[in-house]
Amino acid sequence: MNPLVAIQKNYLSFSKNEKTIADYILQNSPKINNMKITELAQQTSTSSATITRFVKKIGCKSYSDMKVNIGHHLITNIAKNDDDIVSEVFTFYQTVIKNTQQMIDHNMIKQFIALLKKQEHIIVIGSSSSGVSADTFGLRLMRMGLDAQSFIDPNWMKMRASIASKQDLFLAISNSGVTKCIVDTLTLAKKNNAKIVSITSYMDNPVAQLSDLIFHVYNPRFANNEKFINSQFSNMYLIDILTSCLQEEDCFKNSMTTTRIAVDDR
Repeated sequence: MNPLVAIQKNYLSFSKNEKTIADYILQNSPKINNMKITELAQQTSTSSATITRFVKKIGCKSYSDMKVNIGHHLITNIAKNDDDIVSEVFTFYQTVIKNTQQMIDHNMIKQFIALLKKQEHIIVIGSSSSGVSADTFGLRLMRMGLDAQSFIDPNWMKMRASIASKQDLFLAISNSGVTKCIVDTLTLAKKNNAKIVSITSYMDNPVAQLSDLIFHVYNPRFANNEKFINSQFSNMYLIDILTSCLQEEDCFKNSMTTTRIAVDDR
């Protein structure tokens, strides 16, 4: 497994010192291959023993093993020209797409589609910038003939969850997995026996703990770019994949075509 992906998935379970090591590795991964363990300890104000324990915690045999595996999964930067911004943005998106791709489980996509077809009502929720992704996904599902709606207002999503039933599927988009209104909504939905699917960046967070099915995506915050952080890019990449997989079935593809024609004819 890609150590960088393993670090992100388990990030919330790390101690304070381990998070410091994780942040440094995720944000400076190209440098790690040439760093001795003592150098990394110095850069992170930790110790070689702490790093050794951290390395084993993410599934690597040794520090050297981690370095080799990171090297295998690094994105090769394209050559920079006079306009560095073009290269910078391109590398950012490359990193997000590649790391998200490595986190996607194809069997989980099949489970998701089966669950989607089984449930009568689909409720997509997201807060702040994740609300934009929720609206987009909800609209796409509706255009494919599913009874789907999206909620980004905290009160509205909680009201809908309060009258949820076992026929409902709540699809939550939350990179952090700790947003209070999302957790509160899913807690209500779970109490009313609704099914829950989440899109999040971490393995162990409140949203994931409430979910029946979890999709993990790469968190752009680890790309360490302060100029442009498109926090929804990994979510939209996954949504594009799920939408494309759904349209492999004629019923969904035909409904999407019908809605497209309706808009074009207007």
